[in-house]
Amino acid sequence: MRFNDRELIRIGEGRVDLEGILHHMKPQEKDWSDWYQQPSFKERTFKLVSNLLFYYRVNEQEPLGVIVLENAQVAYERPYKGIPFAFSLVFKVTDKSRDIERKHIFSCRCQDDVNKWVSCLKVASYEHWRSQCIILKTKISMRTGKDPILDYIRQKPPVTDSLTGNDRRVCAKKSTFYSHIEADHLNGIAGKTDEAEVKTNGSLEVGKLIDI
Repeated sequence: MRFNDRELIRIGEGRVDLEGILHHMKPQEKDWSDWYQQPSFKERTFKLVSNLLFYYRVNEQEPLGVIVLENAQVAYERPYKGIPFAFSLVFKVTDKSRDIERKHIFSCRCQDDVNKWVSCLKVASYEHWRSQCIILKTKISMRTGKDPILDYIRQKPPVTDSLTGNDRRVCAKKSTFYSHIEADHLNGIAGKTDEAEVKTNGSLEVGKLIDI
């Protein structure tokens, strides 16, 4: 992905999760228009910031581009055309109503560097942490029968104004409208709904969990 956005560039200048010089080969375009262009590795400086992988020319401060690490597969690669210590990033994209894979290949200076990059890239995406959150939330719900996130929100103390010390919690005005439906009837409906969501063994159905 190419860009000319100063805000995105400033992100690359912030805290870096991993940085190093790698040899990089871009995905090969299967098009007769560029049949004469031979794919080759180029030495680039890479910076991993959250789920963004910035790449630069060596010893330059202006990034050439950024790779967004979502819906990507990270894998070890066998030595590619004599290039050792390799790994890849594979993205599945739709082109002309068919799915194709775009594969970036990287080469490091040693196997330890490969392991370091692969480990960091595998946990860089928001998709990864979202799935980990859902798994942990499900385990807690199965043990306690409660939603841990909703419990945290309910137990969180109200925010106070730093100047006046007053409670900034928003209080709803008392309604002047009274429904003909009795409150006991509404409470009964709510109770049945809660019982339906919680199994007899005290665990929540995975399908009932809130999508985070």
